Amino acid sequence: MALPEAPTPQQDGPLDLAQIPHATPFSPGKAPDRAVLESDNPQTRTGDLYAASGNVVITYRDHIIYADSVTYDKSTGEVNATGHVKVIGGENDEHIEASHGTYNLHTGTGRFYDVSGSVGLGKTNAKESVVTPVITSTSATGGRTGPRSAGYQNSNPFLFEGRIVVKTGPENYDVYDGAVTSCLLPNPDWQLFANHFNMDGDKAKAYSSNFRLLGIPVFYLPYVTHPVDADERQSGLLIPTIGYSSASKDTGSKGFTIGEQAYLTLGRSADLTVGTLYYSLRGFSENGTFRYRGPGDDFLTAHFSALQDRGFTSAAGLYQNQGGQDITVGYRKQLTTTTRAVVDAEYLSSYIYREVFTENFNQAVSSDITSTLYLMHERNGFALDGRVDRYQGLKVVPIGTTPGEEVKIFHAPSIDLSADDHRIEGTPLLWDLDTSVAALKRTQPDFASAGMTERVDVHPELSLPLHLEGWNVMSSLGARDTFYSRSRQAPYGANATPIELTQTVNRSDFEATVDIRPPVLERTFTVPARFRKLLGDKVRHTIEPDITYRDVQGISNFLNILRFDDIDLASNTDELAYGVTQHLYFRPRPKSKKAAPKPGCPVPEAGTEQSTGDSDGGANLPDVFNPTPQAANNDANGIPNAWASAPDVPLRTHGHHPDPCAPDAAPANPPQQEWFSWRLEQKHFFNQTFGGAVIDRRRNIFDSTLSFSGVAFLTEPRSTSPLISRMRFRTSGHTDIEYDFDYDTGATKFTSQNVFLDVHSSRFFGGFSYARLNAPGRFYTEVIDTTTNTATGLTSSAVSNFSQMRVLLGYGTPSKPGLSAAVGSGIDLNLGSAQYITVQTGYNWNCCGLSVEYRKYDFGTIRNEGTPSFSFTLANIGSAGNLRRNQSLF
Repeated sequence: MALPEAPTPQQDGPLDLAQIPHATPFSPGKAPDRAVLESDNPQTRTGDLYAASGNVVITYRDHIIYADSVTYDKSTGEVNATGHVKVIGGENDEHIEASHGTYNLHTGTGRFYDVSGSVGLGKTNAKESVVTPVITSTSATGGRTGPRSAGYQNSNPFLFEGRIVVKTGPENYDVYDGAVTSCLLPNPDWQLFANHFNMDGDKAKAYSSNFRLLGIPVFYLPYVTHPVDADERQSGLLIPTIGYSSASKDTGSKGFTIGEQAYLTLGRSADLTVGTLYYSLRGFSENGTFRYRGPGDDFLTAHFSALQDRGFTSAAGLYQNQGGQDITVGYRKQLTTTTRAVVDAEYLSSYIYREVFTENFNQAVSSDITSTLYLMHERNGFALDGRVDRYQGLKVVPIGTTPGEEVKIFHAPSIDLSADDHRIEGTPLLWDLDTSVAALKRTQPDFASAGMTERVDVHPELSLPLHLEGWNVMSSLGARDTFYSRSRQAPYGANATPIELTQTVNRSDFEATVDIRPPVLERTFTVPARFRKLLGDKVRHTIEPDITYRDVQGISNFLNILRFDDIDLASNTDELAYGVTQHLYFRPRPKSKKAAPKPGCPVPEAGTEQSTGDSDGGANLPDVFNPTPQAANNDANGIPNAWASAPDVPLRTHGHHPDPCAPDAAPANPPQQEWFSWRLEQKHFFNQTFGGAVIDRRRNIFDSTLSFSGVAFLTEPRSTSPLISRMRFRTSGHTDIEYDFDYDTGATKFTSQNVFLDVHSSRFFGGFSYARLNAPGRFYTEVIDTTTNTATGLTSSAVSNFSQMRVLLGYGTPSKPGLSAAVGSGIDLNLGSAQYITVQTGYNWNCCGLSVEYRKYDFGTIRNEGTPSFSFTLANIGSAGNLRRNQSLF
């Protein structure tokens, strides 16, 4: 049939826009108070009473009722339904299935028989959430409703079964002779059975219930509650924890352990957990955690733990008390859009307490504690902050009755002002500024600064960036002036104890820096055919050299400066840093897929494929400038002119929109991925003594060496630094390999080496790390009496020498059903012993899981114990056992 001619314009003059009615959008609201009755068979009506049969569907507000046959009283809203009855919807997303029942649409109440149902669980099957087509449709008020809302899936649902279920309100139910669970029906892992459950919007309550696991009765519970809303928190007692420690008699066994905790909700945004733990051979331990989550990123978390240790007597006859307290606080508050307050603080009374009683290996071996409180205001490239911080570091461990040695550094307070690069109007110059005013204190063995040392530091800088044909040069001139209210007596030797002087000292310098970045060299190579599956068709290689010259002059009193932080490490230097970075990039090969047919469009011919890779994404799009041979009759926007005749084929596009039946445009090429990177860097020092600051036969640290490498290397004047190498392979998203080293070309040895390997493939995973350090620094070794297995003293060395390895192997995904297992170990290669070994396995069913773990710690004479632990978890109820999630291997 031929298409009709295009319409003729109704007027020749300009269109009066005022005559066009305005479209006013209405905000969506609740569905109207009317019921829509749909059925396969014809319906009958007697007064206000409707009767229908054959796949009957009643839609009212946010509820849908399905049944084989129903009677509906329009005046009362009463529905009597029989045969495959379903009630779906409501604010709590209820889903009730029954053999028959009654339901009042107006009050939302009803009675159902032979029921299975759920609250808060939407159907994931699309067929269940879409009403099938019907033959007859009649509205009790003369209209049809709109689309029905889609359901959702909840990982912690609430499901129930019962001989009779009485719905007494929108979110209130009474279940008789039934059971509740959070597992998928019809074969749940666990269920609670009772003669009567009373359910409101928050919880289900029952008396004289029994708990069944895998169909086997396990517990009788005189009174029990079960949360209906999986997101609703409830106060109460947590499941007790039980454990055992098999520590050797020389390091103090803990014996049997039993603990209990109470959980208290404090409104919607906060909660509190407090508890106690009893060690049969050591005493009581208290713990507590407070959590608050505010708007945005605001939060407050505080944790407290303590132990009143009864102590024990070691094999050497020495009484050991390992009790202590540990308090941590984390806080963040966004005061305004540009101002925030942050706290990250910890108080630890005894390192031995944490080493012996923590279950976290990294905490047990950590020797540094940093606490910081600051208030920061940032605006227009300026930052002003006031902070108070405290550093506490353990340098020598306690041996017997000899206490350990610690270093403590305080900033109380420090006020800092910094400005990012700002352009000077009318010039290409940039300026920046760093300045601070601080009150400082330091304590260490044999030395403590008297009172507070005031320090004022001002550091402005002027820069000129230049860009020319791929070359980038940044030249800068700066000055620094620092005032100290106290000083240190100089000169001094390698191991001299600091002597503080009340004399003030002023340190000033002039700085010049030139940073040169030549153009990046790159080349694209064609990959041999046998490697294209892995690397794609092409690989791009880039080489990025860089050169930086820095000269600092004017600091002649470096040895007179007391050390508090990196600001005090500024020294004279005349150095040249040079390095090169290489990258290899590849783009994965595009994958091809069959073109999917589109609704209302012809089915693509067999064999048609669509590339998702390098093909021209616009090949199937119409020509914007000449869309079709008939485009001469179109206006500038591609719309047919009013006087043009209709085309032989309906226009599906105009010049700016593609044909909806055309194949989808191929997506952009897959992003290129970095496969390999390698950074090499070294420095040459023209001023080998750093202005007379280098002291022979001791570790020297300056700001220019600290920023270059975290491993110290200056023990005497020298002209070159070690060669720094950072190499990384990322062969895929499942494999990551890194090898780093510092090679001292003067001593011809590796001062540090690190190897990292991380692999994930399907459900298998593994990790490996190796760390080797052989660099200047104080290193202490315990002298062990093998008869009593106790430390009798320490030997020191001027070289830090250790070699350690970490290994992790595992299988499984703990969040999915099935078996999971993992083993991890940390090995001291110098001593040839394992510092810790962890073995864990678990199995998850539908909605319950069991995990078992064994940990072995060996920290010399401080801690040598093995600890078994387990955790049994029931979905939407909780966990029993002493294996915590944050201590798990996976």
